[in-house]
Amino acid sequence: MELDWDMENTEFKNVHKALVNALIERWHPDTHTFHLPIGECAVTLEDVAIILGLPTDSLPVTGMTMSIFEVLEAECLHQFGVAPHKSNCRGSCIKLTWLRDLKENLQLNDENSIQRYVKCHIMLLIETIVWG
Repeated sequence: MELDWDMENTEFKNVHKALVNALIERWHPDTHTFHLPIGECAVTLEDVAIILGLPTDSLPVTGMTMSIFEVLEAECLHQFGVAPHKSNCRGSCIKLTWLRDLKENLQLNDENSIQRYVKCHIMLLIETIVWG
């Protein structure tokens, strides 16, 4: 019997979901491996290349790189109109005191400042309520 691997096939979708769920249940993020009944299984660069059809036998393709702080600084400038000092950051995280100070010191006199205030408020909500 030949299986029809058409993505519209309901049987294929059910098998696909079952396989993905089985892999998710066996994934261990601390070791980046799948723990299977026959042992551990790691996904290699060769596996990814075969699955995605990517060539791995030539020079790597790279683009502009930025440090974690430069990315954070650029995003804060875009979202809040001001960037934190390095002392207000820890790795890729902004200290909550910087967000609180920014929120308290914003003058709500135009649409942009109101949007920045709301963004600060939402960030503080997410950090303090959702992640406690």
